Amino acid sequence: MAYIESFFYYILVVVFMFIVIYGIIILVYMLLGQLKIFFSKEEITWEIEKNFLYKLIKNKFFKLTIVVYILAFVFFYISSSINYYGKDRAYPQAKAYKIVADLVLFHYDFFISHRNLYYRPIGLKLIEPYQKIQEYLMKKSFIHIPQDDAERAIWLYEYYYSQYIRAMAAPIDFEKLSPDDLGYILRIGGHTAIYKPQAREMLKEVESILDDLIDRPIKDKRYDEVERYMTTILFTQWWNKFGYLHYTLGVRTVLETVSKKYNETTTEWTDDLEYLNKLEKISSYLDIIKERIDNSEVLQKMMKKYKLIYPDLMGLRVNLVSNLTYADMQYNDISCENTMLKKYLVLKTEFLEYANTSHHYLQLKGKERWLHRHLVNSGIYDYVLFKYCSIEKKDLEFERDILIRWDMSSNQIARKTKKIIEGFKNGR
Repeated sequence: MAYIESFFYYILVVVFMFIVIYGIIILVYMLLGQLKIFFSKEEITWEIEKNFLYKLIKNKFFKLTIVVYILAFVFFYISSSINYYGKDRAYPQAKAYKIVADLVLFHYDFFISHRNLYYRPIGLKLIEPYQKIQEYLMKKSFIHIPQDDAERAIWLYEYYYSQYIRAMAAPIDFEKLSPDDLGYILRIGGHTAIYKPQAREMLKEVESILDDLIDRPIKDKRYDEVERYMTTILFTQWWNKFGYLHYTLGVRTVLETVSKKYNETTTEWTDDLEYLNKLEKISSYLDIIKERIDNSEVLQKMMKKYKLIYPDLMGLRVNLVSNLTYADMQYNDISCENTMLKKYLVLKTEFLEYANTSHHYLQLKGKERWLHRHLVNSGIYDYVLFKYCSIEKKDLEFERDILIRWDMSSNQIARKTKKIIEGFKNGR
């Protein structure tokens, strides 16, 4: 039943897309025809316009495009079926609906979903109907996928979160903003006051998704051996960037008296043991992912196809460990023998070697490397490793375009981490 019903939905989507695409083509063609008649100073009549339309319909090239359109979606259905119904795949009845969901996703990706639309009300309004269709298709599909299978998490990424993740955005409440406010918010990269309630729920669900990807089995071998790792990296990158929102939006609290102000939560998060455990859990799993990628030809081919995934992984590993180092030094050992500091040095050195020698990484544009510069340039630890732990500058610096501030005396980072620097000075 699922196969017949999903095929019927597929035909409906193809017909809908045909109406939209060819409706636009005919509309543009008729408008151009009217302009041609207008400039020729002839009278525009229905008879002339009808003949003009018949001319388009009878055009051999136009007919050929319709044939190509139909064949393209026949091929899409056949190739998707071969892919999803293979011997290593699981839950074929769910995959039957997924073929339709892929087509819907392609349609709104192609016509609507540019990353900047997620910052604008009009984009969200246009995308909303498609998301409701996806919700319906996923509801039908998930009947056939067990609750404890992490394949569900991969679907959630593809159909709900991929645009937000790729844009590094969260749902914004535009109704609170004037045009001037919006421009300012976009320039500074967001502010806690302008996020919708959905942003809070999104943070909670992303944490749950990461738990599923790390802990739960995936019966589908393709998803288990490829998509699980890539999706984990993408979700971790988003979760890491919006970490401060956990406290400012009330997803997490450290103490009953915890302040919701961003400048205070930058230190108070180190008291949240649940958050730190999750941070360590994700950090350890990223180490496993790197090892799996380095030993898998299939995964390495995927890394070439999605060129930023592996650099993101390398940078995230350094960044998450730097956060764990910061938390550890607030209450435990402040010395060059600190376990997390030593791991930070190992991962930073590993990333430097990769960034300075990898042909793949060196081919990235400067703008694409900017994120990794931000992730791995944790000034305070580079500073203390050089100043107090006898690590030479050249072993902590990039060969290209990444500067480290070695004088921490007037740096804002030094003020935030005053306790750590004083601990090294006093030999604690």
